[in-house]
Amino acid sequence: MNLKESIRLSLENIRVNKMRSILTMLGIIIGISAVITITTIGNSLKSTISASMNSIGGVNTISAYMTADADYEEMESEDWEYPTQTEAENLKWEDMSAFMDAYPDQISTIVVNSSFGDSKVTTNEGEASVSLLGSSTGYFKSNKLQIISGRDISRADNDECHSVCVVSDLFVKYACDGKNPLGRMIELELSDNSILRVYVVGVYHYDANLMGTATSKKAEKDIATTLVLPYNYISDKTGAEFNYWGIDSFSIVTKDGVNATEFATETKNYFKQAKYNGEDASDAFGVDTYDMASELSEITKVLDVVTIAIAIIASISLIVGGVGVMNIMLVSVVERTREIGIRKALGARKKNIHLQFLTEATVICLMGGLIGVAIGIFNGLLLSIIGGHVLANMDAEMGSMIQLSVQPSISAILISLVFSVLVGIIFGSYPAKRAAALSPIEALRYE
Repeated sequence: MNLKESIRLSLENIRVNKMRSILTMLGIIIGISAVITITTIGNSLKSTISASMNSIGGVNTISAYMTADADYEEMESEDWEYPTQTEAENLKWEDMSAFMDAYPDQISTIVVNSSFGDSKVTTNEGEASVSLLGSSTGYFKSNKLQIISGRDISRADNDECHSVCVVSDLFVKYACDGKNPLGRMIELELSDNSILRVYVVGVYHYDANLMGTATSKKAEKDIATTLVLPYNYISDKTGAEFNYWGIDSFSIVTKDGVNATEFATETKNYFKQAKYNGEDASDAFGVDTYDMASELSEITKVLDVVTIAIAIIASISLIVGGVGVMNIMLVSVVERTREIGIRKALGARKKNIHLQFLTEATVICLMGGLIGVAIGIFNGLLLSIIGGHVLANMDAEMGSMIQLSVQPSISAILISLVFSVLVGIIFGSYPAKRAAALSPIEALRYE
């Protein structure tokens, strides 16, 4: 009798004893489905976190900020005071520009954002309140805002101090009566009554959810939308008014393929050498960095450890299921003793009987494994539906940042199926050996 015939007889016996076979598989089904569900949750969490960070450019983004160059023990001392920066120590746009030139193959852009107060714009068509923001290329992309006409602030706008701006479609609606504002000169009245004349080069879509005004009780025409200008231009024109002489923080967007964690260290070293070891600078300040890529790596490691640990615990039920398979197969040997005797009397060898019972135990475990995998994948899909409903009911801004991703672990599925087959082979070996060892004469006499 070959393997194909053994499989056919095994399936026939499972069909005849449906209820017993299902109960025998139950331990395997529970174990495999638990393992697949747990690994799916772990895999999905990693994918969701990674996808969410990628959607906001987090994995390629390094946050950098000015910091006092002192250790924690000094900072915790009652006598320690935050040092006063000199003008030479302040970070300027020129430092950002030089930094980008030093690493053209690593840096995609540098994002600098600083608020410079409010203003009101009055035209022949109407008026609108605005909040002035000095920025560089990348502000709209990093905040998931869409430019619907014109262009973004460019590096040249900052390097050459161009008097340009990007306004919202809400601004266009109330200050320009909906007319195309591109190329138009507008006057910004500042708090000291001075006037800035700038030209509109772009219009972005004002998203109340992303801008945090979705729940505002103000009338739409009274909302002060953000008007974006080149950082270098607005800081030069209004820096003295705001007592603002430098950049205290900025974001670096690296190019694809650049290791953000390694470049974060390179950034600190660059500013230490280029800015804070000069003749006019003290050693009191430096640039520190934080990158999401290293954070994501640590989170992934923790999730991997937790997932593996829980999966191992869940897989213990496979051992219990294997014991159940062995127990039922032993019962099956006793019930089919006469059948075994007849087969041996007709010429079946020990290896044929051994193969038949071993195959039956393996088929039962494999079928239980397949059912368990199907249930585990179904559980993952169910979690995605539940997660989708939760996100739909979350705050719109927070919900839009989370990119739900459900990914069953292919490796876990394959390992689980192999493990279920091994359980069948290991726990089916003893009953199969016992069946093969039966004496044909004694087996025929068995009632």
